Amino acid sequence: MSIGRILRDYQDAGSVNGILALWGFVDDSTFLTKAGHVGVVYRLRGVDYEGLSHPQRQALVHRFEAALRLLDEHCRVYQYLLKRMVGPFVAAVCDAPVANEAIQRRAAYLNGRRQDLYDLSLYLVLLYEAPHVARRRTELRRFWQAPREALRSWLSVDQAFQVLESELDRAIGTLHHKTQAFEVQIGEFGPTQLKRADAFRFFRELLNYSPAVVDAARLAYDTHLDYFVSDSAVDCHRDHLVVGDRLVKVLSMKEPPSQTFAFLLQDLYEVPGEFIACLEWQRIPSDRMRRDVQSRRRHFFNKRVSLVNYVSPETRPEEMLVDDSASTTVRQLGDALTELEVNGHFFGQCSLALVLHGTDARALQHQTAEAMKAMAVHDGSLFEETYNLLNAWLSIVPGNGAHNLRRLALLETNLADLSFLFTLDQGEAVSPHLGKEALAVFETPHRTPYAFNLHVQDVGHTLVLGATGSGKSFALNFLITHAQKYAPQTVVLDIGHSYRKLATLLGGRYLELGLRHHGVTINPFALEPTPEHLHFLHAFVRVLLEGDDGYRIGDLEDREIYEAVENLYVLDPSQHRLFTFANLLPRALAARLHKWVGEGRYASLFDNLEDTLTVERFQVFDLEAMRAYPVLLEPLLFYVLHRVVARIQDPSEAAAFKLCVLDEAWRFIQHPTLRAYVQEGLKTWRKHNAAMVLATQTVDDFASVDLLRTIVESCPTKLLLANPAVDRRHYAELFQLNEMELDLLTGLIPRQQILLKRPDLAKVLTLVVDQKSYWIYTNTPIDNARVAETFREYGFEAGLDRLAASA
Repeated sequence: MSIGRILRDYQDAGSVNGILALWGFVDDSTFLTKAGHVGVVYRLRGVDYEGLSHPQRQALVHRFEAALRLLDEHCRVYQYLLKRMVGPFVAAVCDAPVANEAIQRRAAYLNGRRQDLYDLSLYLVLLYEAPHVARRRTELRRFWQAPREALRSWLSVDQAFQVLESELDRAIGTLHHKTQAFEVQIGEFGPTQLKRADAFRFFRELLNYSPAVVDAARLAYDTHLDYFVSDSAVDCHRDHLVVGDRLVKVLSMKEPPSQTFAFLLQDLYEVPGEFIACLEWQRIPSDRMRRDVQSRRRHFFNKRVSLVNYVSPETRPEEMLVDDSASTTVRQLGDALTELEVNGHFFGQCSLALVLHGTDARALQHQTAEAMKAMAVHDGSLFEETYNLLNAWLSIVPGNGAHNLRRLALLETNLADLSFLFTLDQGEAVSPHLGKEALAVFETPHRTPYAFNLHVQDVGHTLVLGATGSGKSFALNFLITHAQKYAPQTVVLDIGHSYRKLATLLGGRYLELGLRHHGVTINPFALEPTPEHLHFLHAFVRVLLEGDDGYRIGDLEDREIYEAVENLYVLDPSQHRLFTFANLLPRALAARLHKWVGEGRYASLFDNLEDTLTVERFQVFDLEAMRAYPVLLEPLLFYVLHRVVARIQDPSEAAAFKLCVLDEAWRFIQHPTLRAYVQEGLKTWRKHNAAMVLATQTVDDFASVDLLRTIVESCPTKLLLANPAVDRRHYAELFQLNEMELDLLTGLIPRQQILLKRPDLAKVLTLVVDQKSYWIYTNTPIDNARVAETFREYGFEAGLDRLAASA
């Protein structure tokens, strides 16, 4: 290579800042371009589209149409969709060793999949291009009257600065008035006006594609943005650019879709790889657009019939050759005039640029093909830039409108349909209620992460529904393990031995309760005679007395029961037991307790001298032995819940998080007293920083319809797992699901996907874990036996390694 060639390349090279229009910031959020235009940058929260029906999408798009009506021809709107690879996953250290290992392994697993996980961000830039003040004729007349003074005024630097300052102040004021009204109209999309530091970082993301380069600089000066925002060298090639270490291709919209509907560009979100999509629009004055349309109509109308047809005077009209395409064009232009004149719509100059970037040329070519296919599905077309490549790339930067050479006239309704208003919710990385990292990170079918938190505002109650084999126990074991990062008081009430292994691994206590299990004795009257305990004992005895035969306590009997409870505590503490209490009741009521006391068949359950039941930091109560005896299960569950509530309401742990999981057992609740107790807990537990997770297989399992509705209303978070036999109409009414959400529910993959339903969100979550973690959360009988045998023989660490290697 010759020295001359090297010198020529050096001389032909230029600085990137020389072709950028950005100049600086004039206040805390307003930036200024070299042409004197001012603008602001918004970050949009967006609306998650996954569970929205078409009418819901259309209603949201209509709000954006109303926002566009507030803007005149001096306003230019830039909309951005940034799709980037997610950042590294970092998990905080947990005090529980096994839980910490599982949490760290989860972070490592997600980091191993970062190449396939993406982050979506929406931005909007509103640029105001103020009209320049022209010299007035009076000023020219003044020149002829007093040329010296007029010339001095024109050439005065101070005078020029005053004019520029006044124009800039007016432009900033006008921009702020327009942004205030604009924000109100797009409030449903969560706009946040970026301060200068965040806006500076956004500009850097448009021009630098390596995360390390983007984060390498912070805003230090309010001026010379063009110099500081670009830190990547740009090398131009015939069919691509090289920006830093990334290969870049740019696609521009050559033809818009033939018809539009709300969120037409949904397929664009699914294009693999990283990219920046920029949609630019500026209103065209209606009078100018009207003249242009009429001129085109006249042209095509005259073009319908060729002049050759008029050469012969004998040519009759039916013998003339008519251009039908010109007639169709005239009719379509007439429709455009109708939209302008009758329907009150307006046109604007619109462009769509897609900047695709990556390090692999083959993957980038595949990404280009996928993007073109996403537009071609709707009869639109994207053009891969070559000669115009640099201009198209520069056009995505606010203020660089001079570089945008591919604009099309579109109605504001069509623009709204193309707009980037929708997104995929990715949860909150930090729990707003607990102030700590999210409970767990799931994946989604759209290859985005979702940071899951139990709480909606300060309510963490959650309902979990999943048919047999849907992965309900696996998911609950996963959530309970990850919840240990908060060091919570954890209590699980289960039917089915689903948490025996987890309690052992996490160092908790596993207790089976039943008539034949003598590891613990229960004496409800061993409680201290506080007002809360006295009211509970009164309600508890009512549950025993009323039983399951439909008998109900009257007012007189109710008063006698409460007096008997109070009188019992007057006696010697050795007499505080259910047998003594029965002797204090009238004969008729005492007879109803005969099976619970003395030699009765259920006496061993509650008629004991001592109460050895305790609630540990991690406690599992298994009620499997009571599944066939609902008459025993209800009072036992009532008592255990009361002991749990007492632990939750302990003032010494008011700030600690408490998690109570009721799996299957609670669905047997029928007695109104116990039902009211659970309902009251759903209402008041949040005041003690406690969350209740209720799980069962299907809504048909509920013994009480009233309890079901109360739980659905009190649990803002629902986790719905696969259920092939789901009753669509019943679920739609009960959980307020639309057709789109019902389709998501019926399409769930068993043992892998979960539908998260919240008042403002419906999202499919995917739970796939690494091989080692699988053996911690799995709960099938075969897997449990294999885990127990392997851990017993090799220990926890070595056992997990052997299990993972054998999978």
